[in-house]
Amino acid sequence: MLMLPPSPLYGMYPPMPPTPPPSPPISRCYAPEDRLGFLLANRLELTSILGVGAYGVVYTAVDIHTNVLYAVKALNKTGLDPRQLKFQQREIKLHHLASQHPNVVSLVRIMDSVDCTYVVIEFCPEGDLFSSITEKGNFVGNDPLVKRVFLQILDAVQFCHSLGIYHRDLKPENILVTDQGLTVKLADFGLATTDYLTSDFGCGSTFYMSPGA
Repeated sequence: MLMLPPSPLYGMYPPMPPTPPPSPPISRCYAPEDRLGFLLANRLELTSILGVGAYGVVYTAVDIHTNVLYAVKALNKTGLDPRQLKFQQREIKLHHLASQHPNVVSLVRIMDSVDCTYVVIEFCPEGDLFSSITEKGNFVGNDPLVKRVFLQILDAVQFCHSLGIYHRDLKPENILVTDQGLTVKLADFGLATTDYLTSDFGCGSTFYMSPGA
């Protein structure tokens, strides 16, 4: 088990190479469902799958001693080259630094294993902003609430920029909702960078990126 050191150790990072292609698929012996029931550090039990992406799997987990729920992002390391591993480390470091802000999902701890790195983050049971808008209609016609959460997002982005961190994938799916819709939190730093200038074109999500990207 590895606890993150205080954020000043991370500081700012040198320019990184362009974002790599998606990681290779997880091998069959480490398929997402195979990890259900795993007990991490004799404390966190992986209980269900929240989502599966190109770079890893997100699980719900329960602390068996306190019954507190967490989300655990399992970043696959199997078959990755050193460059791809460097990008995983960048995601963790930048998220940890940014999570000092109340409107960024808190990164609680990391735990390493042979096949993957487990990133433990706070659990937001109300899901993402996209689902809240399109499926639940929570923000439709509620201008004061829309203004409230929009200002929270701006505040989180401004904080990241003050640290020299650029998220590069801002979208409703990467913003989580808590407190019955009163609070939102920026998540997923998989594409975040400290590079002020980059030759990495097409970075982001197609439906949300600017025409010049």
